[in-house]
Amino acid sequence: MSNDVIFWTQIASIVAFVFSVFGLYRLLVDQKDATIQLLKETVNTLKDQLAEARNSTPDVLAQSLSGRVKLLEGELERLSQDKNANQELVHRKEEELRATRQKAEELTKQVSLARELLNDFLCPHCGSALTAREFHSESVEYQGRELDVDHEYSEYECGYSVLDGKPHSPCASGQGRNASAITNA
Repeated sequence: MSNDVIFWTQIASIVAFVFSVFGLYRLLVDQKDATIQLLKETVNTLKDQLAEARNSTPDVLAQSLSGRVKLLEGELERLSQDKNANQELVHRKEEELRATRQKAEELTKQVSLARELLNDFLCPHCGSALTAREFHSESVEYQGRELDVDHEYSEYECGYSVLDGKPHSPCASGQGRNASAITNA
């Protein structure tokens, strides 16, 4: 074989290698972009659900019930002035007032429970929405025994993340920096 053939064969091999590396790189970038787009769509869906939940909050119902309680109390006062003529009507209004107050108390309990449940999906520092929550298992050997260890990773829109209950990266709002600085030290 002549040196020209060997030279051109090596050039062709290098060019083929470079094209295959760029092809693999482009494939990985496309896959990453598709994953990012899917995550953005998921975040947008969750934002829409959160906005819808905020717009249809039980607070509107609570305000309505509160207004109704005030109206019934005013009506009850007027009727109690003419108590002899309206004794039965006063009794019905008092029962209606008790039922409405009970509904308002139940609604208040449900609202506080909903807020507690919502806190699991918001950044504890700035209130940003949860973007990812992942669970992983790992097998480790400890003193000759194989153990399964479960890991939990949570990440929020602001950049704050938690790994196994400990801060992993700080909140962009600056409120979570002290806790993460202690963990990283």
